[in-house]
Order: sequence, then C-alpha cells, then structure tokens
Amino acid sequence: MITQILVGAVGGLAYALSGLANANKREGFDIKKMAPTVIVAGIVGGVAGFLGQDYSIVSSGAMAAGITAVVQKFWSAVVKKF
Repeated sequence: MITQILVGAVGGLAYALSGLANANKREGFDIKKMAPTVIVAGIVGGVAGFLGQDYSIVSSGAMAAGITAVVQKFWSAVVKKF
C-alpha cells in the first residue's frame, strides 16, 4: 500500500508540474499550491492500495493523476459556489 501512496503522490506531482508548465501566466514554484494536489493523489493511491488494486507502476501513476484532476475540478466548483 505504501507503494501506491508514493506512486499516487508522484502522479499528483506530475499533474501539478504539467499545470505549472501549461499556465498562461508564468509562476514560480509554490509548494503551498502544489501540496494539496500531491496529498490528494497520495490519498487516491492509498485508497487504491487498500482496495487491492494491483496496477503496474505506470498505470497507477496515471490513474492517480486522472482521479486527482477530477477531484480537484469538482472541489474547485464546489468552493466557488460557496
């Protein structure tokens, strides 16, 4: 399960870095902005491990990044409503 958490965190880091690279406005590296993404992805990886998901390391990272994107978009939409 620790492996899935780490893979999820790495997937979240990759997602966050890709967002930083694709931003219209160039920003410096900000750990406070990146930390929630990495934490959510680590949780996603941990849940996958707890549920017994046994994917290869690459597909686990991709899965974590994809689910992280969905959760973050949903969370942003909810926060904007309130």
